Amino acid sequence: MTKLGPLVLLCLLAALVVPAGALADGDPASDVLLLQDAYLPYIPAPSKASSATLTALLKEVKAKGYPMKVALIESRGDLGAYPDLFGRPQPYAKLLASEIRFRVRRPHLLVVMPAGFGALNLGPKAAKVLSAIQIDQNAKSDGLVAAALKAVAGIATANGHPTKVPEVKTPASANNGGGSSHTLLYVLAGVIIALGIALIAVSVRARRPA
Repeated sequence: MTKLGPLVLLCLLAALVVPAGALADGDPASDVLLLQDAYLPYIPAPSKASSATLTALLKEVKAKGYPMKVALIESRGDLGAYPDLFGRPQPYAKLLASEIRFRVRRPHLLVVMPAGFGALNLGPKAAKVLSAIQIDQNAKSDGLVAAALKAVAGIATANGHPTKVPEVKTPASANNGGGSSHTLLYVLAGVIIALGIALIAVSVRARRPA
């Protein structure tokens, strides 16, 4: 039995990690939001504590009767085949809603980018809520999560479901060690995303008429 080369191993890893649907429509967030309520950036990934806090908050507002879908877009890499929409949260929100509409007919959708918010079906008071929230771009993905926590709680409250902004509680041991392993994960994630985009490009070219 022959040994698998590094490139083959990376391709196999990409096939396991990248959702099949992401290769179909080229938008990673749309595939994630079909099954979950939040799409989180891969590079850099937000802390486990902030991710868990956002997940818990979305479960809370859903239980109160106001389910929401949230997409956090930190870089062009999070947009797959639509990098031109980076920095344009509202047009991207419209695209994303159209991609998940067959599963969620009228989603309460929030998009958070470093440049600002995109919102659909969040009620007439959503714009006022979002205008009061600052996005900490220097904090990268954790800054997006912090803004999303304020936005989700504020929008749910504005729509008649009073909700407090939760505090992100980071364990004291969260930052001890693991730095090199996190770096390796980021590198692997970057390779996987690059492979996914390359596969999409090849697929698009193959479909063009000769």
